[in-house]
Amino acid sequence: MDNRRTYTNRTSYIDSSYNQITKTNSLLNLPKISSIILPKEFELLPNTSEVFELELAFYEYNFLTKDEIIHRGAFFKSVEGIPTYHYLICSNNSPLIWEGRSQITRSYFKEGNFSTGYATHGLFPYRGKFHPQLIKGILNILKIKSGDTVLDPMCGSGTLNIEASIIGINSIGIEKSPFCVLMSKVKQEALKVDNTILPSIIKNSEKNYDILINSNKIPKEFSYYDEFKIEKTTTLLAFLDAMGYARRSSKSIDVLFPSVIKRYIGQIKSFIEMRGKLNLKIGNAKFEIGDARNLNIADNSIDAIITSPPYSFAIDYAENDRPQLEYLGYNVSKLKGKMVGLNGKNKKEKLANYFEDMNKILSEMYRVLKKGKYAVIIIGSNDVQTGGIRLETKVEEMALKIGFARDQKIVKPIKGIQNTMKDEYILFLRKV
Repeated sequence: MDNRRTYTNRTSYIDSSYNQITKTNSLLNLPKISSIILPKEFELLPNTSEVFELELAFYEYNFLTKDEIIHRGAFFKSVEGIPTYHYLICSNNSPLIWEGRSQITRSYFKEGNFSTGYATHGLFPYRGKFHPQLIKGILNILKIKSGDTVLDPMCGSGTLNIEASIIGINSIGIEKSPFCVLMSKVKQEALKVDNTILPSIIKNSEKNYDILINSNKIPKEFSYYDEFKIEKTTTLLAFLDAMGYARRSSKSIDVLFPSVIKRYIGQIKSFIEMRGKLNLKIGNAKFEIGDARNLNIADNSIDAIITSPPYSFAIDYAENDRPQLEYLGYNVSKLKGKMVGLNGKNKKEKLANYFEDMNKILSEMYRVLKKGKYAVIIIGSNDVQTGGIRLETKVEEMALKIGFARDQKIVKPIKGIQNTMKDEYILFLRKV
């Protein structure tokens, strides 16, 4: 991970700031940490306070030019008074994203306005998904540029692909769950949708809802395999979202669907408004129902991999998505037997199968990655439900045996999954 700038001036700047601190007697006069690691013309986003956020912001400062930080920076509000694109996109978020939700959910989205709930990430709040702002920061410090291709071999709800698309990068998303592939495609395609299509989605939503609610499984006209029609699939995803929400609450799908589709349209509209104002060139994304253990990708063809193994010991993804998967026509029990982390009769057997699968996945990642490029793995310290076994330690050991070199490890606290995982580890693995 070569730096674009030298650290000579940065070190002297930090030293002088430290000397100033030691001469100050009053706590009220102490500077913010951000003012020590960054010049005053670089303003961080509100609520950028976690250590990992400051660390990634410092890397962005060193690896990107001022102009690049403005156009694609993840943690900065402005540079020399010029607002960043990330700040502008997030500031234009539709308030509908939290309308009608619980106070806890509203607080979560408001606090995460610059980190999780922007662009189309707010469409279907999938459990265990990536921290979008973090992914953008990683893409930046890996110096991924236009024309490069990034891969997530276990893409879940498509967070990497959305972030890559927003900054004009092409991507590939591979996922075992057909429902996740649908979700990812809708979110990514919505980034490119024409504003004139949105009124027709609302206009036809009641008619389309009647078709969906009166069908035991997905109607043929809503199929997304042969031809992807954003008007139909947006309504389909909103319907499946309301279905899951109804399962968790006392409200019916009939009551929930109108607010969900309204929220979807509001969020898409807010993004495409900024897309036009900022003249964003959206990157392409390709999604496939596939297997990370056997990738249909050529050797040495990928410029970067960013992925997170499924937290199957904390979240049973197939069971969690059972209503949606069954509506889409899939046998959940059969699907479970094919998914990483869910295959096994007991904890010991599941762990053994999990590590065997992860070894195959790491080998495939090494095969398709270009020499000298990085695979970044974000994995939780889930030792509560694994009997004390540290997943990140075991995965790192396997990666090193395969041939990766570990250049960096960053710790990120987890919010929202209580009593299961406290931290995630961001492993930067270089193909040597």
